[in-house]
Amino acid sequence: MDEITGILYAKTAGVGTLSEGPKYFIKPLDDYANRWSEILVRKKTHLWENDPILHKFIDKKVLILGEIIETKSTITVDYEFVRVLD
Repeated sequence: MDEITGILYAKTAGVGTLSEGPKYFIKPLDDYANRWSEILVRKKTHLWENDPILHKFIDKKVLILGEIIETKSTITVDYEFVRVLD
């Protein structure tokens, strides 16, 4: 399992559609910050729903444990565990 540290935030995606809802991102504060300005955090709900785990950590410094899927042009975290850092 990989880990990433950063600030979690959300953007509204699909505005004006039935699937309008939040997309979660992390602004990395660790080694990933050298390569990526934001990393998509894959939520575990429908597109239009808030993820109950991620949503309570918005605008907080967090540690995310999970699988990091990195390609040449994208990076995504499929999270298993999230906790706040001080």
